[in-house]
Amino acid sequence: MASYSSSFSHQRDGLYHDVYQPRTRSKRLYPIPQCVQIEVTISFNLITRHHHCLTDGLVTVSDTHFCQESRRFDLQVLRNQDQAYQILGAMLRRFPIDPTSLTFDVVIGKIIRHGLRISKWGSNMGRQVLPVRAKLWEIVTRHLVDDRALLRRASAESALLTNNTMVPANETSVKKMLKRVRVEDRDQRQDVQQSTKKRRVEAESCTICLEEIKVGSSASKMPCSHMFHSGCIEKWLKQSHYCPLCRFELPK
Repeated sequence: MASYSSSFSHQRDGLYHDVYQPRTRSKRLYPIPQCVQIEVTISFNLITRHHHCLTDGLVTVSDTHFCQESRRFDLQVLRNQDQAYQILGAMLRRFPIDPTSLTFDVVIGKIIRHGLRISKWGSNMGRQVLPVRAKLWEIVTRHLVDDRALLRRASAESALLTNNTMVPANETSVKKMLKRVRVEDRDQRQDVQQSTKKRRVEAESCTICLEEIKVGSSASKMPCSHMFHSGCIEKWLKQSHYCPLCRFELPK
């Protein structure tokens, strides 16, 4: 049974990071302590934004997920590449970050270099503990669709196009830009890290045939992130180069 209220798809816009020394009022010791320590704090924030397709409005909903990990160890550890990578890698693996990704290695490298750099700053002389903060955040955009309003608009525009000219999408462009995805139930999306490795989207309805896209089946997703039955959208694009919902234009 098709849903006529609203549907959505989502996309991950990227993982961002920043490494710095936060402002602190730590007590300075004289003479300079022999064993200076470094305190690394890593935080991860998942930010959700809603994109209303009909009005093209973008709203940041909330910071839906936040977690933080801190660890203190001797500054000398950072001079041992293998030991530093082992400690910092264990910390990063507690967050939904792919350990095989470039970001994983880049963040560890920046923490090591920044920790060694600030240990030479005159402003840090005499401090027993040097703080280093690594902030990571990921932005996920949900494309919200008012099915009834978009269907009415699409029907009207499609009728107008039919009366004038219906130009099919370029076949080569369709093959390149139309992505095959696997549909899964939103309740099964527990593992954020795993979901970043595969093309998976939550179940919704195909607004061409108005039938549900079944969980576990394959579907096709347009560059605008709207999803349809593969057969439905392929047949549609042989007649029109527009997305049936938002009118995203493919090359013709």
